[in-house]
Amino acid sequence: MKIDILKRIKRTRKLLDKNIKKYGLNSNETKKISREMDELIKEYYDSIKTVEYPDFSDMFLYYKKSYEMLKSVTLQLKKFPSILDWTSFAKENNCLSHISLEYISKLDWNYLEIKVKRELNLEI
Repeated sequence: MKIDILKRIKRTRKLLDKNIKKYGLNSNETKKISREMDELIKEYYDSIKTVEYPDFSDMFLYYKKSYEMLKSVTLQLKKFPSILDWTSFAKENNCLSHISLEYISKLDWNYLEIKVKRELNLEI
C-alpha cells in the first residue's frame, strides 16, 4: 500500500509542477492538484502506524529531550510556543525541529500543544 501511495504522490507532484509552470500558483487547477497532494500525503502518514525507536537510539533520546524542553519552554512562556519560537529555541539548544517532533509523535503542532498543556495541567 505504501508503494502505491508513494507512486501516486510522485505522479501528482509532477503534475503539480507542470501546472505551476503553466498556470501559476494561484490558478484553480493548481490549487485543486495541491489539495490532492495534501490528501495523498495525509493518507501516506495515516498508513504509518507509529514511528518507534529503540529506547537506546539517538533519535529516541533526542525526541525525549526535545519534548521535555518543549514542556519547559511552555511553562516559561506560560503559553505553548509558536512554530517560529520553537524553531529559534530548537536551533540554539540542539533540539529537534517541530517537523521532527510531529513526525515522531504522529501529532501535528496543534495536537502536540494540547498534549503538552494536558500534561502540564494548563488551560486548553
